[in-house]
Parts: sequence; C-alpha cells; structure tokens
Amino acid sequence: MTPLSIFLENLDMDASTRTIVTLLAIFAITWFAWTRVKSKKGSSSLPPGPRGLPLIGNLPSLGPDLHTYFAGLARTYGPILKLQLGSKLAIIVSSPDLAREVLKDHDVTFANRDVPAVARIATYGGLDIAWSPYGPEWRMLRKVCVLKMLSNSTLDSVYGLRRREVQNTVAYIYRKAGLPINVEEQTFLTILNVITSMLWGGTVQGEERGRLGAEFRRVVADMTELLGAPNISDFFPALARFDLQGLARKMSGLAPRFDQIFDRMIEKQLNFDELGDSSRECKDFLQFLLRVKDEGDAKTPLTMTHIKALLMDMVVGGTDSTSNAIEFAIAEVMNKPEVMRKAQDELDNVVGKDNIVEESHIYKLQYVHAIMKETLRLHPVVPMLIPHCPSGTCTIGGYSVPKGSRIFINVWAVHRDPSIWENPMEFKPESKFDYSGSEKVDLTEKFGIVLKLKNPLVATPTPRLSNPALYRTPYVSTIHHSRIPNNNVSLLHFLAPENTEMLNTVVAGLWSRWWDASNEREKLFRTVLIMAVAMITVFWFLWNNIKPKKAVAAPSPPGPRGLPLVGYLPFLGYDLHKKFTELAGVYGPIYKLRLGNKLCVVVSSPPLAKEIVRDKDTIFANRDPPTSALVFTYGGNDIAWSSYGPPWTKMRKIFVREMLSNASLDASYELRKQEVKKAIRDVYNKIGSPVDFGELAYVTSINAVLRILLGGGTIQGEKWTDFVAQFRSHAAEMMVLLGKPNVSDLFPVLARFDLQGIEKKAKRLAVTIDQFLQYAIEQRLNEEKTHMDDRKDFLQILLDLSKHEDPATSITMDQVKAILMDIFLGGTDTTTTMIEWTMARLMQHQEVRQKVYQELQEVVGSNNVVEEFHLPKLRYLSAVIKETFRLHPALPLLVPRFSRQSCMVGGYIVPKGTTVLLNVYAIHRDPDLWDNPLEFRPERFLNGDTAGSFDYSGNNFQYLPFGSGRRVCAGIPLAEKMLMLLQASLLHSFEWKLPAGGVLELSDRYGIVIKKMEPLMVIPSPRLCNLELY
Repeated sequence: MTPLSIFLENLDMDASTRTIVTLLAIFAITWFAWTRVKSKKGSSSLPPGPRGLPLIGNLPSLGPDLHTYFAGLARTYGPILKLQLGSKLAIIVSSPDLAREVLKDHDVTFANRDVPAVARIATYGGLDIAWSPYGPEWRMLRKVCVLKMLSNSTLDSVYGLRRREVQNTVAYIYRKAGLPINVEEQTFLTILNVITSMLWGGTVQGEERGRLGAEFRRVVADMTELLGAPNISDFFPALARFDLQGLARKMSGLAPRFDQIFDRMIEKQLNFDELGDSSRECKDFLQFLLRVKDEGDAKTPLTMTHIKALLMDMVVGGTDSTSNAIEFAIAEVMNKPEVMRKAQDELDNVVGKDNIVEESHIYKLQYVHAIMKETLRLHPVVPMLIPHCPSGTCTIGGYSVPKGSRIFINVWAVHRDPSIWENPMEFKPESKFDYSGSEKVDLTEKFGIVLKLKNPLVATPTPRLSNPALYRTPYVSTIHHSRIPNNNVSLLHFLAPENTEMLNTVVAGLWSRWWDASNEREKLFRTVLIMAVAMITVFWFLWNNIKPKKAVAAPSPPGPRGLPLVGYLPFLGYDLHKKFTELAGVYGPIYKLRLGNKLCVVVSSPPLAKEIVRDKDTIFANRDPPTSALVFTYGGNDIAWSSYGPPWTKMRKIFVREMLSNASLDASYELRKQEVKKAIRDVYNKIGSPVDFGELAYVTSINAVLRILLGGGTIQGEKWTDFVAQFRSHAAEMMVLLGKPNVSDLFPVLARFDLQGIEKKAKRLAVTIDQFLQYAIEQRLNEEKTHMDDRKDFLQILLDLSKHEDPATSITMDQVKAILMDIFLGGTDTTTTMIEWTMARLMQHQEVRQKVYQELQEVVGSNNVVEEFHLPKLRYLSAVIKETFRLHPALPLLVPRFSRQSCMVGGYIVPKGTTVLLNVYAIHRDPDLWDNPLEFRPERFLNGDTAGSFDYSGNNFQYLPFGSGRRVCAGIPLAEKMLMLLQASLLHSFEWKLPAGGVLELSDRYGIVIKKMEPLMVIPSPRLCNLELY
C-alpha cells in the first residue's frame, strides 16, 4: 500500500473538521459547475470584471461606498463591467453613450426593476411607480402622478401648505440665530413637514395634524433604515424564504403602521364626502387621488392600494433625497464665499430684503438654480439610480447583458468624468469665477439609500433681512425637532449564532449520511474525493490571489515585504525613529508598512509633510487612538485624541483662547515662579553632590503643571504634598502604559481579549486618577460656596466654562477632566525630556555653554533671578533650545494621523483608514535640508535669511518639533514659557560639571517621548553673588 492510502485509511476527523471540509467541497463543486455552465452559454461575450469567490462572488470586496468603488473598477475594466453579487449578476455602466443605450435605445427592455424584498412589502407588492413592472398599470400610475397629481394646477393649489412649513422653518432658525444648527436634521424635518402637509394638510388640521406628523415621522425613520439595509435575501433569492436577517419580518411589522395611518386619513376624507362636502376644492394630494379614483378608467382602475402606494412613494422618495441635496448645496456654498455672495446678491435683486421668497420668484433665480444643478452633478442623491432589470438578453456596448441582470448606471462617475466635464471636481455653477475661501466644510460622502454627507453639516445662522417681522409666523410646526436614529445593519448579520444553528444541524445530518458507507473501500473513496475537492479549492484560492493583478492608475507607496498576519512587526526593533529613517533611505520619502492588520504610511520630507498637514489637512485631521489613551482621556474626549469636528474645534478654541491666552498665562505666572524657586532652593541644598538632572526637571515640571492646573488655594500644606506625591506615582505608571506597545492596537479584532492586560490595568489606574481629579474639583466647588476670589488657574477657567448655558462655549465635566489630563501629559514628560537634552548638549559643548552664561549675565545680571520678562531677550538660549528640538524632537514621529478617506500624496494612493506617521526626526537630520545636520550649532537659528522662519508653530515644514496644521500642539505657549523659565533659571543660578570620571552619554531610547538612555548626572555650584537669591 502507498503511504497516501495508509494515511487515508487511518484518517479520523472530528465533527468540526468534517463540517469545514464538507462546506469547502460543496463550495468548490458548486462554483466549478456554475462556471462550466456559464462558459457553455458563451460567457466570453459578457463585460469584463474582477473575479469573485465561489458562491458569494464579489460581495466581500464591495466596501461601504459603492459609487466610489464602482468608479474605481471602471478605471480598470472600462465603462461597462460585471460583478457577481451572490447569485445575482450586476452590470455597471459609467459612460453617457452606454447610459443612452440602456435608457433610450433599449428603454423597453430595461424598463423593469429588480424589487428588493423589503421594498416589495413596503409598496404593497410593488404596486407603486418606482417598483411596479412596465406595462399598462405602471403607465396608468405614472399618468396619474405626472399629468394630474403633479400638474402645475395641482401644485399651485397646495402651495399654501408648502409655504406654511417653510415659514415655520425660517421662524425656528431665526430663534436659533447665533447658535450652531444641524443642517441635515433641519432640512429633513422641513421636507417631511412639507410632504405630510401636501399629503393631507387640507384633511387634518390643528393638534391632530401635529400628533399624526410625529407618529408618521417615527415610522418613516424606521422604514428608511430598513430600506437602506443590505439584505442577504436580495443577493441569494433561494434563501429569501428563510429571511435570515429578519428584515422582511421587521418590514412586515412596520408596513401595517403606515397602512393604519393611510386608512385613518382616507376614512376621514370619505366621511367628509358622505357629509356632502365632496364638491369642495381639493386642498391636498389625498383628496385629489380619491377624486381620480372615483373618475378612473374601468380598464386599468386606480385602486385604494394604488393610492396608498403612491402616497408611500411621495414620502420615501421626497424626504431623504431632497433634504440631502439641500444639505450638500449649503455645504458647497459655504466652501465658496464668492458663490454665496452671488446667490445672496441675486436674492436681494429679485426678492429684496423686505420680502420673503415666494414661488413666483423662483423662475428668476437663475444663479440659485445653477447652484442646485451643480450640486446634483457633484452629489447625485441616488448615485447609482434605481437598478434596472432587463426583460430579455440584449447587447450593450458590444457585450451581452443577460436577462434578469441588475443594471446600475453610475451617474456619480459620469458626472465627474474629466473627459466630459472641465475640472469636474470643482464646484462651478457658472463657467468661471474667482475663488478665495476660508475654512472648508467637510464634503466627504456616505453611500446609502441616498448619498449623504458623512459628517452632518453644522452651521450657525445670522439674520439677513432688515424687517424682523418677516421671521415671525403664526403657524405651529407639524413635527417636533429631534434626531433620527442612525443604525447600521451588517450584511453578515445572518451569520450570528442564533442564525447558524439550523445550518449546523443540516450539515451534521448530511455528514453522517455521507460517511455511512457499506465498506472500508467505499469510505476510503469518499475520503479521497473530499480531500481532492478541498485541495482544488485551496489551489484555486492561491492562484486567484497570487496571479498578477492588472495595473491601477494610482499605485500604493513602496515598502518592505512583511510576514503573513503580522506584517513587518518582527523586523521593527526598538528605535522606530531610526528604523524608519533607515527605510526612507531605501524606499524614499514615502513608503508603507503593514503592522499587524494596520496599514502605516511613513513620510520623511517637507513637501510631503506639507501635503498632509496643510494641503489635505482635513483628510488627515483625525487620530487613531491607542486603547490606553482612550481610557485615560475619558473615551478620547480631549483635544489630543478626539476626532476632528465641531466638538474638537470648540475644545481647541476654549483651550487656546481661554486657558493659554496671554492674560491667563500671565495670571498663572506666580504659580510657575514658586515651583521654579523651590527647585533652585533644592539644588542649592545639594551643592557639590551629583544631581539627576532629568529627575530634577521632572519633579519641577510636574509640580509646576499641577500648580497651574489646580492652583494654590484648593489644597494646602501636607495635603498638597501628599496629593502631588501620589499623583506623581500614578502618573509614572500611566506613562509606562501609554508607551507600551499593545497587540490590541495592532490587531483590533483581538482588542476584546486584552491579551496583554493593558486595558485592564489602564482602567484600574484611570479610576484612581479620576478620584484625584474629582477630589480637587469638589474641593474647589466647596471653596466657591464659602467664599469667592479672583483665582483664575486652569481648573477655575474650565469650571466656569462648564456652567455656561451657551452650547458653543460650555463643556461637560468629562471634558474638563480630559483637558486637565492633556495639559498634564503634554506638559510634563515633553518639558522634562527637552530640558535634560538641552543640558546634555551644553555639557558636551563648553563654548556654547559659555555663550549662554554670558547672555544671562548681560540680560539678567548676577544680582537678580530670571523673570519671564527676561525670556524674549535670551535669543541665544532660545536658539540652543531650538537646536536641541531639531536633533532630539520629543515626539520624533509626532502623534499619528488617520486618513478619513483615500487620497493622493506624493503621487501615491493613501487608502482610507491608514495610519500616517511624519518622521520629523529624519527631516530634522536630512543633509539635503541642513548644513552638517549632525552638528550641534545653535547659530543656524540666528543667522541666515531663513533663521527667523523656524518657529514652533510648524510654518516652515523643514522644522516641525510640535507638528503643524490644525493638529499642531495646542500647548506651545505654555511649553515654551515653562521650558525657557526653568532652563534659564537653572543655568543662571548654577555652574554645572560632570562628576569625576563621568562620561557624557548621548544615546537615546524610543518611547512615548525620546529620552536619554542614561540619566544625566551633574554637580552644581553657585553662580550668584547674593546668596539670599537662593
């Protein structure tokens, strides 16, 4: 016997292994048979497209934004391509010529729809205009809707209803003048109010209309959510009877609620007619449809079910699409101040500031009309239109389109095609206009049942009309203002444990029958067959993934290859800044690394850094917070880690304008000065003995920062000493956890297991630190009750802001604590490390140290102590500290940025969700940018034409110690004052020398900040003549 037969005869698999092998075999056989059948039917004439997996096709590779994904595929495969989505064949068309073939030349063939399961339930079996099959019934419905219900005369008759709701909205926004409003929410509410008013505004009046509107809105929100959810039953119709995700069941429970509302309204109107009021003029769509029903054609009558389906079309088709188009238009106009001014000028000319807009004005507002057209070009509300379904096989663009395919027309791609439109990505309502904008509005899109803004537009209105009476309205809004819940439904929800129990039972039964063989020979044959099928499946998968891919227009950055699963992690080493600099020498100024399942892009040149932090700042303005950082900052509720958006903008504005203003820093100067004096006194007591300079700087910095944060009066005496000592101990443990590599950050799928226990330790420590902060806050609040003073430390400023009623300036108590943590973390280790590095460099370069001493003697003198008003005059010491930051940036890779969407940087594509690292360590030591870059030479920041451009704000991309752009370090003013005051005071008060036989070590070690490998031990001796100054 051969070794293989011996192995197979003795093969003993458990139930789980057998189940897996069986499923693989079934998948492989089904896929093989399916592809063979397709090839016999002449699949070569089908459009090109990417290969998919057996059974499920291209479903796993779709991603959330279908319109951009399909546009990307069109660049690779051409203007017509195919995708296998489950058992459905999808054809995507992305050019005007092919769109014309589908919509005009072969209009009748493609006039049908492929109705989703939930839409069929919602529209009474597809009895509406959107989903009903092409034929006499559909033509009758369209005729009723277009020629009668939406005729000019009918729309004019319900104008008063539309006008009433628009005036309600204007009045509501006027009451909110000066406050941010959610434009998406407000437009949705307005449109829904308008539509419900036109549906039955003349039938239902007063409080009943308000109650009905509120109920209706809740049902609309639930239905919109279900219609937008991907449904496995639509991709695999054979599984529709099982309703694996339960969407059909949910819609079946929701549809009767709609039906009950419609029945109540219809019954109410019929009661009016019975009372002899049927001759009155139609005041809403419901009255009109009921009259058309009574006068209808006997051959194709309009039934009551048709009326309900048409009303449903009006609600679903008229709310989200209209409100999102308006939101996109406002967002684009806010990005173009010139366009806004032109629109407002046109409104002033046509309407005037003493009138409100009437429908009679609309036809004269040509520029506003052009704005809406341009908005719909860039942001079509239904970017793929409603899919068409051919009633027969036909040829499009030279390719065969089979009967029953699902046809998507990607109008989003057509509208942005550079071969059709000049500068297609630019918002231009007219042919040309000049533009110079200020702050940009984020126009990132989110795919769904309609195209939406990914981040809701929040804008602050200010009145423009001169007559305040025009903002007042006697009407009451139909619906109260509240936020619609936004819940995403996963396509793979059907794989949840409760849904797979039946699958396990079926597979187990089939498996037991398969292995119920009459003899060992037959059992061996079945084993060989299963293994062969499994091997074929594996080989197919490997071939499909290893084969050369077609070239794409935008390549990824180069980079080293990594290992499966772990990527490049095993090769990183300890000093990331040096390793990344070394890799930049091999792969260039931009390259990629796969670290676990995170894609990282490392940038090491000023032009590319400028692209990220300035040119595409909003795209890269987010963070990818580590697990431990989220714990310590109350869920990323701070400035350092929170996502870019209105909350972050508000916190940063508060931080910069309130806490770090010149007035606030001047008010807290005495607190800083006290701690520096204590440090001088402590050093004086250790004259002649070695001092750990880094420890000295750390203790002084942490004491000073806590004093600035919490003030001098809140906690006194021994309580303050104990408080600082304990807080310092916990802070040291916190810095260790923040700097520790965490497998949960590199493999988010494993985060729930917390394999290293870092999250558990962080949570336990965060509770302790929160108790300390809460104690300080309570002490301050109790102090306020007994007596008031004019103390303005940072805690008092934040507590005052937390009491504001204005949401534009108020903050929560969690945000108070998170901001305190930001200042503490950012103001201790960074300052400490840089003071130690500066002193180390001064000990290495005696001539530089003597120049610093000479400058201190001239500016301060030997009979004074250093004060903050001396600091701007210490130009050479400032240059010394800048040179230290150049050679030893505290954060050599800065805080990582996170791309919120895919974009081009340096000619390479940086995908959405990439972690971007700026290697300022490499930029600061680049010989192409700096003369003798490894030499410590402070004069480079004093001499030369560009010396004055090197500041800490990141305006010169050759020098970025604190970053640049929106996410530049917000605490620069405080850090600069603290660092300069402590450094100057220690140098001015003492001479420093190395211990006998001591060796100056300048090696560094990578961590949350770059520190010296070995502590700097130095011996102080007094410099000042007047010993009382100590």
